[in-house]
Amino acid sequence: MVIDPKTTTLTVPDETREKFPELVDMIIGSQSMNDEERQYWVDVLPIMTEEQLDNLREILANEKKQMEEVNKTYEEKAKEGADKGKLEFDESKYKEKKRTREEEETRFEQEEREREARLLEEISSM
Repeated sequence: MVIDPKTTTLTVPDETREKFPELVDMIIGSQSMNDEERQYWVDVLPIMTEEQLDNLREILANEKKQMEEVNKTYEEKAKEGADKGKLEFDESKYKEKKRTREEEETRFEQEEREREARLLEEISSM
């Protein structure tokens, strides 16, 4: 994901980009963070322990994997509907699926916040 300098305030020091290129890209690509949160994680990368870096990498990889799975499921369902030759709209099913998806997204975001809080706690106790 490329950050548009016109719409972001995110600053990544060259040395941080060189030392943690994969993590910086993962942070930038995270859909669960805003620029303020991205900046925080970019700023603390140099002081994090290897274990904390591994945990952050795991969290971001898990987020990306889950988003890919959601997109894949959506694409499969769309193809399935197109294969039937017609796409019938059932408002009650749509609302139920939307509610379920929103609940899953909320649950995932809560888990992410809890993981981030644990990482922050670990960093703060250093």
